[in-house]
Amino acid sequence: MKETNALFLIYPLNVTSETQANVRPGKPLFFSNKEKAEEMIVRFKEHYAFLYNEETQGEHVYCLIMEEYEMDSPFRYQLSTRVYTSDGKLINDCIIPDDGPFLGRPQSKIQHQIGDVVELPCGEQLLFGIVVRQPVCMCEDNIPFGLSASDDCYTIIQHPDLEINYAHSPMVFKPTREISEEVRSTLSEALNAYQIRINAEP
Repeated sequence: MKETNALFLIYPLNVTSETQANVRPGKPLFFSNKEKAEEMIVRFKEHYAFLYNEETQGEHVYCLIMEEYEMDSPFRYQLSTRVYTSDGKLINDCIIPDDGPFLGRPQSKIQHQIGDVVELPCGEQLLFGIVVRQPVCMCEDNIPFGLSASDDCYTIIQHPDLEINYAHSPMVFKPTREISEEVRSTLSEALNAYQIRINAEP
């Protein structure tokens, strides 16, 4: 990757305590280099302890996000995304710029299997979904030419509308809430129907 003058944004992704969890991004902090940004990630809870008081805030810090952008660019050119636990531990990342090239995700960073029920922020809600396809793996042969950061994604059937969602890999999470048997059953049936349809295609 070429050396760039980059800007690093850090912000918490907050989730309300309601049964139907709503997602609200917090205000971003800005840093001039990755080292300073990482220092803040580690100490974020120390600096913003009040955000972790769910009783007074009515929400909790779901995760911390670090986004890297090229400065002095005429376009909103994103260089990377890193996602951390609320305590500042790295969960996953995508260090591919917007225009790639994306040559596949390392096997060690593919955290969800086909059939896994996952959580994903979608618009203003935190939804459940089921994985129907994983990102392209770095060890696969004949990776198509011209893939970019947007291709580093899981294919998800999301609940309750059962629509297909192409979710950016770092933004797909293991569930933090209890999943009812009804939701699991509905998603499992949707996965079976999807696989039948895909296998029937010429």
